[in-house]
Amino acid sequence: MYDKTTSAQFRKYGSIYDEEKDMNKNDLIRKQIVTSDKVISSLYNFLEPAYIEIVEGMASILISDSNSGDFKLFAVHRNLEIKPNMYFNIISMTDIVKFNLIIPSSYNLKLEFLNPPYVYNRILPTINIPEIMAYYYTIKSPNYKFKGEKHNLYELTFVDRGTLDTSIDGVNYTLNSSDLIIYGKNQFHTQAVNNDLSCSYLTIMFDMKCDDESLICNKVFHCRKELYKIIRKFAKNISSEIPYSENLILSNFHEIIIRLFQYDYLDVDDAKLPTEAQQHFQDEILEAILAYINKMICSPITIEELCSKFAISRSSLQTLFKNNLNTSPKKYINDLKLSKSKELIKENKYTISEIAFMLGFNSIHYFSRAFTQHYEISPSEYAQTVFK
Repeated sequence: MYDKTTSAQFRKYGSIYDEEKDMNKNDLIRKQIVTSDKVISSLYNFLEPAYIEIVEGMASILISDSNSGDFKLFAVHRNLEIKPNMYFNIISMTDIVKFNLIIPSSYNLKLEFLNPPYVYNRILPTINIPEIMAYYYTIKSPNYKFKGEKHNLYELTFVDRGTLDTSIDGVNYTLNSSDLIIYGKNQFHTQAVNNDLSCSYLTIMFDMKCDDESLICNKVFHCRKELYKIIRKFAKNISSEIPYSENLILSNFHEIIIRLFQYDYLDVDDAKLPTEAQQHFQDEILEAILAYINKMICSPITIEELCSKFAISRSSLQTLFKNNLNTSPKKYINDLKLSKSKELIKENKYTISEIAFMLGFNSIHYFSRAFTQHYEISPSEYAQTVFK
């Protein structure tokens, strides 16, 4: 974190001012300098006060009251008056910086050369993820086997529940709940569920440019608390319809990948998962799907729509409902629509035909037949029992 030249720490080296210097009145000369330097190999040293006025761009000043190498870096804010006999130079924080160096006409300058030069450390990304190509949540039954593939993308697999056996270029790995692995570009990988329990996992396909992929590929990561929280954020934001959610999803995923690069440097005290981790993504996804169905119950809802919105395959959606609700998604939606139809009939505001249309049934006949099969009474007969 930088101090600014307006801070108290800068007073050791100089001060700030607002009004431009009157060149004639003070017998000064102005030298306009344009620089893009991020590496400083020499320092100015004047026996007189010197003045710096930034004309264009953003700059910092490297300064010391001795040539011993004890330098301080300040972000330049306002015009600067540098005390006599200071060692300093200007560093461009933008592509270029233009500044006026104002000094007495009879100045005494000494250049102090630095060995090694001072290098300004810019804050630049070393990991770039331009795009997430695909993401989906999958539930695989016991004895599932995927023969394998390779492709020109990175692939992250996070196991939500169960155990997943995988191989990368012939090397075997086992992922348990809250473990993840990244397959590198063009790595042949297989997946299998080899026990008598199902396995659910999140898959993310993405492109990435980084300095050293070996730090995150070909190894199993056991999710620590901070990493797990970020993955949960990512999973929750996937189905968000709020504007700019795609930017938030990319930001979440960038943080996941950065945490993996930092994995070996993080505090081991972060290793224990929070209690809420016992609630798996599977439960959260089901809750979100049920909330969406309830919200949209008066609109046509298709299985394809649910799969697309919640990034889940058709077979995984079927398994999710079967395992947790002992029914199919289609039957759950129809049953909920029929339950809603009873409420609407009780309100006595709409005809049976209007209710059938409002709830997205194809025809009054289909609605009447479904209602009768479910409740063993027709809609019109039910209305008569309510209002007799």
